Amino acid sequence: MIAQSIAYQQVMAAPILQSYVSRFSSLHSFYPHDPSDPEIWSRMVSQVRSRGKKPPRQELVSILTRQNINFGADEHTINNIQALGHPETYVISTGHQAGLFTGPLYTIYKAITTIKLSMRISDQLGLRVVPVFWMASDDHDFAEINHIFVSPSDEEIRKIELRKDDPADKRSAAARQMGAEVNTLIDHFAHLLPEGMHKQSVIDCLHRVCLPEASLSDVFARLMIRLFEGHGLIMVDPTDTELKPLMSEVFTREILHPLASTKAVLETSEQLRKAGFTPQVDRTPDAVNLFLYDQGHRRAVTYKHDQFLSRHNGGTFSREDLLKIISDNPAMLSHNVVTRPIVQDALFPSLAYIGGPSEVAYYAQFGKVYEHFGLPFPVIYPRASLTLVEPRIDRILKKHGLTIIHFTEDIIQVLNQRLQADMPDGIVNSLQSAKKTMRHHYKTLFNQVTEVDPVLQGIVDASERKTAYALNKLEEKTLKALKRKNKTTRDQIMRADRQLYPLGGLQERSLNIWQYISLYGFEFMDTLFEAVDETDFSHRVISL
Repeated sequence: MIAQSIAYQQVMAAPILQSYVSRFSSLHSFYPHDPSDPEIWSRMVSQVRSRGKKPPRQELVSILTRQNINFGADEHTINNIQALGHPETYVISTGHQAGLFTGPLYTIYKAITTIKLSMRISDQLGLRVVPVFWMASDDHDFAEINHIFVSPSDEEIRKIELRKDDPADKRSAAARQMGAEVNTLIDHFAHLLPEGMHKQSVIDCLHRVCLPEASLSDVFARLMIRLFEGHGLIMVDPTDTELKPLMSEVFTREILHPLASTKAVLETSEQLRKAGFTPQVDRTPDAVNLFLYDQGHRRAVTYKHDQFLSRHNGGTFSREDLLKIISDNPAMLSHNVVTRPIVQDALFPSLAYIGGPSEVAYYAQFGKVYEHFGLPFPVIYPRASLTLVEPRIDRILKKHGLTIIHFTEDIIQVLNQRLQADMPDGIVNSLQSAKKTMRHHYKTLFNQVTEVDPVLQGIVDASERKTAYALNKLEEKTLKALKRKNKTTRDQIMRADRQLYPLGGLQERSLNIWQYISLYGFEFMDTLFEAVDETDFSHRVISL
């Protein structure tokens, strides 16, 4: 395995992330902690120790043990959960939506970064630091999680979908079952997966876990637990009815001060714009940063004229109505993008959050929100970003002198440049010139020999036809050979494009882990752990 580091700006457009890792001083007013500063960890531990409201450790141990045993966790995960009960255990967390078959590769890279950073900080501080993965199981954006992309050998990228999205259906991932169609989907997936000696074990695993009656979030957790066996990753399902009461304090504060967190986000957004950055999170001034479950559907909440309004169905609530709901049935409420990190860090002794480019960007808007809720702002730590290059693709890159950067450009333009470079100098012009010269010489020869003996005219004509025929055949075969060579070059470069920059974006944003497990087995996870350098804030190209 060979790794090459490339600056983010060469492969992706993420201005805040790029400035965050290369010019932290330009964003220091939005993030209190520089992730590259080795001293931040001891300072962060001190802040978590001294926070006003302590995390509910014992309750978490009970709930998370039950959850993770249900997900099929091994003793490494359970031991990490039990350690949370100790006041000197801390957390590095990450999270994502409960995507179909674990979704895109970067979900896997998030978890690996979280695990490796937890281990490093544990060693550095001499304290127990455990990795936590917060599932967005209450997310209702089905269109983002109902599909994956597959890259069959030498074919176009295929999208496979569990079922079509219904925009009116606002049920969360935890409330949606896989359904009977999942078996057909797995069979279709099997047909598209590249042939490998481990393919059947992948299909068996999916059939075993992806039961029709299981929820999308439950399946996601079980697959993650399987992939990360032995690494102690703790999965969290925030829709758990026993976990919801532990969130009540955050919900209550948001209802008692219904627009305070939104105002804080909007004020910071304006400061970001003045600093030359585009805010990631957009809020309307009347937005309350909570969702309300109504008849199984998750509805956004607004606040106007001393009334709370549930969007889409027009239901209104007083402050007392919602406070009673929090008291009697907190499971009817859930956080949104602004209060998710608040709820998470209220529950856990969090040192850091591992995020992708968008998450790093939106945390820039949350500093005042953390102040409002009286919580320490965590270290925002960029996740690993990788492009995996299989041996056959690596050979294509070397043959044509290409790198991942070429594929972030106009690939057709790059292709045409390579085809032009492959064209032998002047070969077509030389053939045309040979034909012209041949005709000139035979005309001269014809005139000369017919003066000696007119009978020789037929011999000269026959000789000219044979020579012209030979040159035409040579030209025809040469052009066919060039077309074959051009087609081979074109096919090779387009094959590399489908693998390295599929659908016009980084590989990690679309391809799925299982096509690699199919080729290399579950041991491929060890390869990924080796490929991830959690201290390297750049995009890494990994030649397998």
